[in-house]
Amino acid sequence: MDQLFNINFKQLALWWVPTFSRKPVTLNYVWCLIFPLEALYIDFLKTRKQNLIKMNFNYQKFSVQKRLNDAFDRIDRRIKIVKAVQYEGVYLYTEAEDDPQYSKTQWLYDDSKPIYLRTEAELYSEFDFIVEIPDTGINLLQLKAEIDFYILQSKQYQIVII
Repeated sequence: MDQLFNINFKQLALWWVPTFSRKPVTLNYVWCLIFPLEALYIDFLKTRKQNLIKMNFNYQKFSVQKRLNDAFDRIDRRIKIVKAVQYEGVYLYTEAEDDPQYSKTQWLYDDSKPIYLRTEAELYSEFDFIVEIPDTGINLLQLKAEIDFYILQSKQYQIVII
C-alpha cells in the first residue's frame, strides 16, 4: 500500500517531456512548474501519516494513555489516567434497618455527631476520569485537543499536574 503513495514527480515530468526537448532549460522550467504539486504531495503525506497514527488508537483508557505518552512524554511515560472516584462506598446499613429497641448505632465520642467513613464528595465525582501529567511544560491546549479527539463526548475529565 505504501508503494501507491511513492511518487517521484521529477521523474514523471522527465518521462512526460518528449525526448527531443529534454534540455536542461526545459527540464528546470518543468520542475519549477511541478514544485507546488510536490509541496502539496508532502503535506498530503504528513497528514496521511498523522491519520494513520490516529487510526491505531481508540477511546479505551490504555489506548488513550499510550497515545498521550507517545505524543507528550515519550521517554519517561509519566502521563496516567486514573479513576475520578478514589474511594469505593462501603454499605453498612440504612436507618430503616436500625432496630429502635436495640440500636446498632454507636458513636465514638458523644451521642450528637456521627463520624463518617467517607464524605459524599469523596464517593462521587463530576468527572469520569482524571489525567495526571508531570510538570514539564506540556501544552494544555494540545493535550485537551488530543484527549477530546479520542474520548467519548459524554465523558468528563480533569487534568491534574503532579
